[in-house]
Amino acid sequence: MATASSRLDSAGMWKAWVVLCIAEARRMGLTPVATSQLHVILYLANTLADLFYVTRVRGRVLKRGDYPFFPDVQREVDRLAFTGVLVIEHVEFGAKGQMAAHYGLGPQGAEICKAMLAHSGEAQRTARLLRELVSACFGRFLNARADIGAVDANYGNAAVALGEVVDFSEWNIDNKNVEVARYLIDHLRKLRPDAQRDGVRLYCDYLDRAMAET
Repeated sequence: MATASSRLDSAGMWKAWVVLCIAEARRMGLTPVATSQLHVILYLANTLADLFYVTRVRGRVLKRGDYPFFPDVQREVDRLAFTGVLVIEHVEFGAKGQMAAHYGLGPQGAEICKAMLAHSGEAQRTARLLRELVSACFGRFLNARADIGAVDANYGNAAVALGEVVDFSEWNIDNKNVEVARYLIDHLRKLRPDAQRDGVRLYCDYLDRAMAET
């Protein structure tokens, strides 16, 4: 069971990831970012963190719905929006009164991001990881849809039933997203030894192709 201290540490890391993610999206002219898009990017960053030597925040997610969604992370996103670090640029109202916010970066968030990048190598690596993901995902499937649940190597694992926890935290061999990414890297190197492609973009290519077939 997580201690109060570990939960606080995770909350702080998630907040940093959220701010860096929205900042990278804004830098590329891709804000506002919808709630579903934000959670997908954060989930993929967490599963592929090892490829960029980034410390994973947490390696577990409840398998529920069409895409990975972190209720506790959303609470932190709401706090960031309430304090003006993020701004809610507009809200979509769906069925049964469900709301989906679209987030941009507030002036305070821009200052926080600048300070993190100036003083933390971990923040710089995390920003680079998120930059690759934002570019790759929005350049492909995430503009139109976020429902990666059926095709993602971890979340779509048929051995894990709905309502159960997908765990990719204990052993690297259990992290199927990294396993697929490294397989794709090795496969490409055999075909084109001079090719310089990172596993993040290759995994997003895989998701894009798999979702196109569903």
